Amino acid sequence: MSNKGKIQVNFNLDRDRTALLIIDFQADVFNGGALQLVGTDAVLPKAKQVLAAARAMGLPIIHTKEVHRPEMVDFGRELDGTEPVHCLETWAGTDFYPELYPREGEYAIAKRRYSCFFGTDLEILLRGLKVDTLVVMGTLTNVCVHYTVAEAHQRDYHFYVIDDCCAGSDWDAHFAALKAMEYLQRNSLISSQVFIDAAKVLVQPV
Repeated sequence: MSNKGKIQVNFNLDRDRTALLIIDFQADVFNGGALQLVGTDAVLPKAKQVLAAARAMGLPIIHTKEVHRPEMVDFGRELDGTEPVHCLETWAGTDFYPELYPREGEYAIAKRRYSCFFGTDLEILLRGLKVDTLVVMGTLTNVCVHYTVAEAHQRDYHFYVIDDCCAGSDWDAHFAALKAMEYLQRNSLISSQVFIDAAKVLVQPV
């Protein structure tokens, strides 16, 4: 899903100031849920490799999932567009995807809206972790990932988006969102392999 021919940036991880933010890798994302996505089959194995690399190097890992009450009182304007009802808390598919499930010592945040910052304690957590840089992967590229990254930018966080570990509502929207995010911070798009290679340098001894 990476842009063909894109030159990879020189990427160095600062384990003390960086967190991996995994946005809405929920069961229905990979099991054909209510939302339409493209590229999830290609994303899944790479996302598993990225998560394993982050765990091996001891990077703080934050998982988010979108959750809505069954009474649908917290959707706001979300259903005014193309999206159908999704991520009800009573649905099994709203939980994290089993192969990417948070482990003990990792952080899980439930959110009601697209941005991971809106109405959550994400920023309190980042301050406590003394993090100023986010490495991001997740869904949807053009919605929750884009809106979270834009808000992170406005809060003066550095960010990197793992472009081949994001899935959008369609390919045009996916690539347009990646372009929009890189507009905010130059050289902010990286591949999963670039992240994994950087993480290998910092793997904690067993």
